[in-house]
Amino acid sequence: GWHPSEALLDPMCGSGTFLIEAVQIALDIAPGLGRRFAFESLKTCDEAAWRRIRRAAEGRRRHATGLPIFGSDSEAVQVKRARINLEAAGLADMVRLEQAELTERTPPADEGVMIANPPYGVRIGETAELAAFYPKLGDALKARWAGWRCYFLSADPELPKRIRLKASKRTPLFNGALECRVFEYQMRAGSNRREKA
Repeated sequence: GWHPSEALLDPMCGSGTFLIEAVQIALDIAPGLGRRFAFESLKTCDEAAWRRIRRAAEGRRRHATGLPIFGSDSEAVQVKRARINLEAAGLADMVRLEQAELTERTPPADEGVMIANPPYGVRIGETAELAAFYPKLGDALKARWAGWRCYFLSADPELPKRIRLKASKRTPLFNGALECRVFEYQMRAGSNRREKA
């Protein structure tokens, strides 16, 4: 889990989905609060009750500045997309964005939570490139990310093995129709490898 007082980084932020959701959690913004739902058009919808529920949800929103939420991506176009989406959600000033390669960047805090949805080879031709990326990811985690809990989403159970770290937890979930796992790595100074007997 993550608590909003902890640093959170999505180093492969793409369009910024995880970042937007993290800010919404930190500020207690109910999912879908800014949109209309199809049931509101039904004759059986109790509009007065729905207005009360919405007002109660709006009243829960916390106001904060300086949240320790960070996003980066190796591609400038992705950082721009994340910034546009954060602006559209009214949350741009809550996240610090930068262009940076995960395997080269430094942690924004001594400890925290990293969450990422790295590529996992769904498209044809990506497998060889990804097979080279994951060992570099593992090397970077070992070199610079002690004190962090790192979570990676993957539909390919083999690619995370190339990180060459023992996952402390594997949680199954679906990303749309795609069956995936979230791999958790607790980064410590020293080694995450098991000692040989």
